Amino acid sequence: MNKTCPSCGFQFVKETGFFYGAMYVSYALTVAEGFIWFLIGYFLLGLSLMTNFLIIAAIALLLSRFNFKISRTIWIYIFYKQH
Repeated sequence: MNKTCPSCGFQFVKETGFFYGAMYVSYALTVAEGFIWFLIGYFLLGLSLMTNFLIIAAIALLLSRFNFKISRTIWIYIFYKQH
């Protein structure tokens, strides 16, 4: 992760522990993704619970890197004040 934004100079590095809250955002994203897939897989596609579980686990694993980055971005935007 860059220490500062190349275009505006915003400092991404905050105090120690600043991004611990991003874990809650990442958890919420993962739950939302899993819930959406469950609704699609179970009700629309008619997949079994075990199949849905395995697919949700794979989705969570595959999207973990994306969720890590986007949750940190969302967490920064919660505290970002535009001048």
